[in-house]
Amino acid sequence: MLALLTPLAADVLDFQRQGNIAPYLAVFVFGMAVGIAGHLWASRDLILAGIFIAGVSAVIPWLVWGGG
Repeated sequence: MLALLTPLAADVLDFQRQGNIAPYLAVFVFGMAVGIAGHLWASRDLILAGIFIAGVSAVIPWLVWGGG
């Protein structure tokens, strides 16, 4: 499992150096989709998971690139 995560981590770190927000945007959209699905199915757990996923993906680039 670690062998699979190493190339992924290398790609993500490369994106961080370049200032590319595409991976974070993809995770944010996924989180929003989870939240929307939670609203459609009236599932509090999915709503909270969607908020958490979208929130974390929105804050991580700010933390990584030193947002101010």
